Amino acid sequence: MLGGITFLYFIFGILTSIQGHEECGKLLESQLYDRNEITSPDEYTWIGRVGYENSGEATTEFHCLAVLINQRYAILPAHCVLNIPKADASFIVFGDWRAQRNFTDGDCRQVKDLTQCSISPQTLDIEELVVHPQYRSAATLEGLNYNIALAKLQGIVEFSYFVQPICLPPAGDDKDKHIGQRLEQAGFYRPEDLVQDWRDQFQLKDLVSEWRVKKQVQMASLQFCSSKIWNRPLSENHMCSVGDTGNDFLWGSPLMAFEVFDGKPRNFYLVGIKISSIAGPSDDLDSSLFTRILPFRSWVLKNIKSN
Repeated sequence: MLGGITFLYFIFGILTSIQGHEECGKLLESQLYDRNEITSPDEYTWIGRVGYENSGEATTEFHCLAVLINQRYAILPAHCVLNIPKADASFIVFGDWRAQRNFTDGDCRQVKDLTQCSISPQTLDIEELVVHPQYRSAATLEGLNYNIALAKLQGIVEFSYFVQPICLPPAGDDKDKHIGQRLEQAGFYRPEDLVQDWRDQFQLKDLVSEWRVKKQVQMASLQFCSSKIWNRPLSENHMCSVGDTGNDFLWGSPLMAFEVFDGKPRNFYLVGIKISSIAGPSDDLDSSLFTRILPFRSWVLKNIKSN
């Protein structure tokens, strides 16, 4: 899966509609209020696990998540493309409900008196990786400011109840709209003991950390996060949350809001992707940092080539 991937920093293209006539951001209002930590298999269907292959050790690991935005493209952090040591991003698995070594079969889980199941995930090789031209390193301020990339898939994702794209943020969204709000975040946890279990090839138990999970996170102003938690300047390309004790989501996990039409929540859109986290001076100030998608909306659209 490593052969033939092209790495690019910028691709000029014609501004096109990224989602066209495709539906995006599927939302069931009842799932907003169920207070479950583990998602349903048909919930947050745009989350993909990025597979990394280490040819020297013949191993596969999953360090990051990618977010599906149409049948050929997904968004992920730039540092997940260029700064993962000794491994290359090779493929993305969509529709995977449980984070196990076996990512070819569907998963089932007993929920009270019901058994919920997902179908087999879709694994697609990465054809091309497009990194923002101003990204340099996640260790620098410039890296944090432009930590975004696109993955072009070799094949076309087949949409189903379990795999669908999320919408991009509305073009006219207010950059300060989400300050003080609680937004949705979903993805997979990355506890060190689970990673060790993978490496040791132990049989995993039915732990919350194995499954796709969701939670609400409290957003704060950049001024508050910069001065009280991160102690470094943050730009308008960022968003930050506070009170994220135990929030060990993989990098690239999506931060989401939803649009409301006729008094009803209708569809999710992608607000940000997780790029970092930090332990604050107290548990209630633990924080995650996100790349805000809205400033890069035009860049994303311009870099998607017609299929």
